[in-house]
Amino acid sequence: MTKFLVLLAAATLTSVSFGQADQSTDFARGGMHSRAKAMDTDNDGMISKDEFMKYHADMWSKMTKDSNGSMSVADASSAFARGGMHVDVKAMDSNGTGMITQEMFMKYEATHWSLLPRDANDQISVVDLEKAMKMHRKRATAAAGTTDTAKPN
Repeated sequence: MTKFLVLLAAATLTSVSFGQADQSTDFARGGMHSRAKAMDTDNDGMISKDEFMKYHADMWSKMTKDSNGSMSVADASSAFARGGMHVDVKAMDSNGTGMITQEMFMKYEATHWSLLPRDANDQISVVDLEKAMKMHRKRATAAAGTTDTAKPN
């Protein structure tokens, strides 16, 4: 169960970390540790799959606005590293070309959605998503042997 929660937290943080992205493709300068609340567009305390996917589609558009809608694995990896994120960006590159397209990114995020513990209405609470993000940051930081200097939102 603990391994599942760690995987879930990692997946959640990966997806949510795009949150407060800078308006350029160098999103590591933005608020990499965004709050799940930003996904809750109807402010009901719950995140639906539609809200989750729209949020990520919007972030992809912001991240790639200067690059014709795609990003190299190397650029994405460097940006995540500068932002203090522990993300296996290569997992997004499903065809091994070294480039991540919007379709690949959205498929990656849909997989994350499928791992989240959702209620009977197929939603996750903002609180539960934020807890998973916090747990992932703590464990990833400990595994890397570094100090987490990210400011929680």
